Amino acid sequence: MAPASNQLGPNIGVRVAGAPAGSPTPSDFELTELPIPEPADGEVLFRSIYMGIEPSMRRRMPSPVGAPGPLGGQMQVGDLMTAGQIPLGDPLFAGHVGEVIASRHPDFAPGDFVKGGSEWQVYHVAPGRLLRKLNPKAAPLRHEMGVLGQSPFVAYCGLERIGQPKSGETVVVSAAAGAVGSAAGQIAKIAGARVVGIASGDKCRHVVEELGFDACIDRTVGPIVPALDRECPNGIDVYFDNVGGEIQRACFDRLNDFGRLVVCGMVSEYNAPESDHGPPLRPVLRKRLRIEGFVVWDHLDLYPEYRRRMKAWMREGRLKYRDHLVDGLENAPGALIGLLRGENVGKMIVRVSDDPTCLTR
Repeated sequence: MAPASNQLGPNIGVRVAGAPAGSPTPSDFELTELPIPEPADGEVLFRSIYMGIEPSMRRRMPSPVGAPGPLGGQMQVGDLMTAGQIPLGDPLFAGHVGEVIASRHPDFAPGDFVKGGSEWQVYHVAPGRLLRKLNPKAAPLRHEMGVLGQSPFVAYCGLERIGQPKSGETVVVSAAAGAVGSAAGQIAKIAGARVVGIASGDKCRHVVEELGFDACIDRTVGPIVPALDRECPNGIDVYFDNVGGEIQRACFDRLNDFGRLVVCGMVSEYNAPESDHGPPLRPVLRKRLRIEGFVVWDHLDLYPEYRRRMKAWMREGRLKYRDHLVDGLENAPGALIGLLRGENVGKMIVRVSDDPTCLTR
């Protein structure tokens, strides 16, 4: 059974307080204290340690104009904010890493570490089938939200199944300093491609000097078109798109024959009540282009291979990764707002509570 709630800390949650008109603001979120749930048969109670922040969280928030999903969102005012895949179908895509407090499932015991849960709160009850047991001796718990988690796996799936970069090709990656983009560029580089990132400000230096991209375009300095022409004089073979909008159109226009446009994210459109019109389709026929979107949970068969390769690439020093850590669930709204503004370098992670596997904070 669960311990008495007075032996545990408060169960803080974050609710949707308003339907954002454009970029969300702090007033669109509300902190609340919730009762600590008790597990039923087959369920587990765990305390969140880390929560991942994704741009798609914005897309789930309600629309002030009543737009249909996905722009209209899956949540309503008063609902708890959600993290990870909704509804959760596999613990790989859960929003939290945590420590088991109580269990009524035979595969889990207090003190185990798990990945699971999908709401912005400290304590979670989940069916054991929707939890993945973790070994902190094999990999730090933060890595399960970061380099071994969903975001780099997204990059791997998009390149393995759609982009398929080859030696000597030119690959362009938008949001190159983010959790997905930083992995996508390095994976393409490992494949032998020339990789050009698109980022902002000082993050461009990080992308080139630390991540090893061949070049990085600062999207905040001058128009993007001449910069693309300068850095991609022979055109673009693969564009890994995390942002949509004007950058997508500029890269689309420079795709070579048999080029591939990997549609991964549209973060530039998530604050808009309507989606932008896409590029013209005539060049798709003339250039024999491939344009394909994907959803990562359609590619679970790749996960064991991805995990093996990522660990090997990190050991060999061929892949580097950085987290952007924010302390406290009360600061999760600010973390999401900052992520949508492009303030993060690497995966945005909220440390909800102390990590007992780490000796230092």
